[in-house]
Amino acid sequence: MIIFLVILHLTSAFFYGFGFKALVPVVLAVITTTILDLFIVYFKFKKWKFPQSALISGLFIGGLLTQNLQWYIYVLAGIIAVSSKHLIKISQKQIFNPANLGVLLVSVIPGASHTWWISSPLILVLIFGIFMVWGLRRFDLALSFLVSYYLINSIIELSRGSGFNEIFYTILNGGVIYFFSMFMLIEPRTNPSQRKQRIIYGMLVAVLFILFHFFIPQHDIVLALAIGNVFVPVLNKLDFKKKEKKPSISETIKVENY
Repeated sequence: MIIFLVILHLTSAFFYGFGFKALVPVVLAVITTTILDLFIVYFKFKKWKFPQSALISGLFIGGLLTQNLQWYIYVLAGIIAVSSKHLIKISQKQIFNPANLGVLLVSVIPGASHTWWISSPLILVLIFGIFMVWGLRRFDLALSFLVSYYLINSIIELSRGSGFNEIFYTILNGGVIYFFSMFMLIEPRTNPSQRKQRIIYGMLVAVLFILFHFFIPQHDIVLALAIGNVFVPVLNKLDFKKKEKKPSISETIKVENY
């Protein structure tokens, strides 16, 4: 994940016109998340451990938020991300995707924008994303989201008079959608543990995303994931296994007699 994100940052900066300055916010976010998490872990466990997950959160934050924001926005997003990982828990499990929550809150309160510029190299996003989904065994989650999102979105566009060519073009150029589904959504600590629950989760986030896009488009994708995270503990409690039928009294007697 770290290698893929670094490559996406460098490719977006130097081959898609964002420039070297686009990497400065990434460095700010990474320094904030790693140093803060490093000291929190030491305070809790009295040992130094390199915070890989915090580094990943910083890379996400720097790649999702717009590049020309005030420096303290990236620092604030990093503080929120790391703090949520350690403080907002149910049964010792974190609830929110840290980077997503950090981006969401700084976009709601200070009004910072997020452009997801890291998703610019679509081919690399797809190649790296497939590796990530395969490695984490989350094809069910990514596909349930993508199929639900594009199916509902296509129906809406057709009802508005859009042609199939326009819909096909949207599918081929959905860099943000593919990055979201293959990198952010599949974060293993904040999605359901079982396959059927993950499929429902992916569909739920897709519906929320489309719904929010109509009413609050500036926060649609990050808000959809945050609310989806809230439903994960509920989904984990659902039991889809077939319950064995209890034997009747007569069947029990026959077994005992035998």
